[in-house]
Amino acid sequence: MTLLENIAAGALDWLALVFFIAAIFGYGRFADRSAIGILNAHMREVRRRWMLRYLEREDRVLDSIFTGHSMNSISLFSSATLLIVVALLGLLGNSDLAYRLASQSAFITHTTGALFQVKLIGLICVFIYGFYRFTWALLQYNYLLALTASAPLPGDLTPETAKAMADRLSVVLNAAVTSFHSGFRTYYYALALVGWFFHPLAFMAAILFVTFILVYRQIRSPAAGAIAAYAGMLEKTDSMGRERR
Repeated sequence: MTLLENIAAGALDWLALVFFIAAIFGYGRFADRSAIGILNAHMREVRRRWMLRYLEREDRVLDSIFTGHSMNSISLFSSATLLIVVALLGLLGNSDLAYRLASQSAFITHTTGALFQVKLIGLICVFIYGFYRFTWALLQYNYLLALTASAPLPGDLTPETAKAMADRLSVVLNAAVTSFHSGFRTYYYALALVGWFFHPLAFMAAILFVTFILVYRQIRSPAAGAIAAYAGMLEKTDSMGRERR
């Protein structure tokens, strides 16, 4: 490669990396902060109503089972992510050998030894971020357990107090689920980052593909349509209940 070709290749790699970071945080803001119209927004409202129903029930065993199942799933992903980070750190320690082996492939042509290490470090950073999000989700679920265990019995609650407490419970629950989702998304974007080892254009194409799939699931998937309809039915039944009272 000439000097100009090296500069151009480096610029394309860094452009792809900036695009990757923008996609992760841009989609995260869209999925986790959008107020209306997407699957996550409807699920946030469904969880708020779940917490209200929880406070209205005498028997709360089923709610505890659901919460425990979620915590087990998060613990599994947290442990798996930590193992992946350890494995990648081991690979980084032998990056020279890994680069020599990878460079023998006809598909991996757009990299140097130093850039190969940068790509490995990028992959490690993605999974470290995922591990942080999983552990934060698990911690918030523990907060939720304390809050739900201390919840008053239905007979000790007025409708206004129950609604106010359900709103607070749902904030903690939704924050925990949001952290879990953002950790889960790191697996999708880590797969996209693998494309960087082949070529920055393959990397950017993989980013677009992953982001398209995630956006589709939020706005056009059958689950998104069913959940939106269900949330609307919940609102309608709640309005009818308020009118009867």
